[in-house]
Amino acid sequence: MRFIDLEKIKPQIRDEIGALEEAKAEVLAAPDQEVRSTLIERYRSRWTAVRAAFSKYSHDKCWYVECKNLGTDDDIDHFRPKLGVKEAPNHPGYYWLAFDWTNLRLSCHRANRPRTNPETGETGGKAEHFPLIDERTRAEGPGDDIKREVPSLLDPTNLADVALLSFKPNGEVDLSPEFKGQPVAEAKFEVSRLILHLNWPKFRDARVVLYNTIARIVDRGEREAPLDYGGIPAASGSFLDACRDLRNAMGEDVEYSAAARVYVESFKHIWWVRDIVLKVAA
Repeated sequence: MRFIDLEKIKPQIRDEIGALEEAKAEVLAAPDQEVRSTLIERYRSRWTAVRAAFSKYSHDKCWYVECKNLGTDDDIDHFRPKLGVKEAPNHPGYYWLAFDWTNLRLSCHRANRPRTNPETGETGGKAEHFPLIDERTRAEGPGDDIKREVPSLLDPTNLADVALLSFKPNGEVDLSPEFKGQPVAEAKFEVSRLILHLNWPKFRDARVVLYNTIARIVDRGEREAPLDYGGIPAASGSFLDACRDLRNAMGEDVEYSAAARVYVESFKHIWWVRDIVLKVAA
């Protein structure tokens, strides 16, 4: 999961934001929940219209998982569900945010749609899930302050949430070491791991391949690396290629680049990885 800066996307969807605001005004003026729900479904195309800009910004990658799904359109997920909340059966859904562009996220089908992990038997998929750390803070209507809510799901548009996620060499997601033992961080990680299918077999296997690729690049670089800084001016092309390949693996356009960063950092005890690759990629 990489940080998604919504302010950088905003200039690309100015026309869509206007259409979303018009639909939002109609929904807020609706006399009851049935009419609101009808309007929300009627204007579905208003929120799907942002898909192209969202996808371009993230280089066609799911905001939750960082996988690419070039054979199909990703979903436009409502971070706060629009028509109902699984964890609060009597909640009407965050209908007042159905056309708020800042509540929209680009999600692959695996992260967003209900599925059962074939290996663990766990059922996840975000869909209408939106658990909170403290249910008592849940906003019930447009007059309530959603800033009081602390979502249990990791949000790619929240820098603090993105910092919580790390990865193991076996491809599984992990809680970043500095946050282990902190109850809220632990809860957010566990809930997100399940609901967002972060350890879905294909995601995990792809990260294993990535780790092994990075390890091989480091081995290649070590064979050609100068002994110290003094040898850098005469460094071989093979060594510089290894440095470049590690840097490129962490590029924002590459699948699972956040995991790649963690994997490269696991070799920072090697001076050139620490002082050249990671410094340039910072």
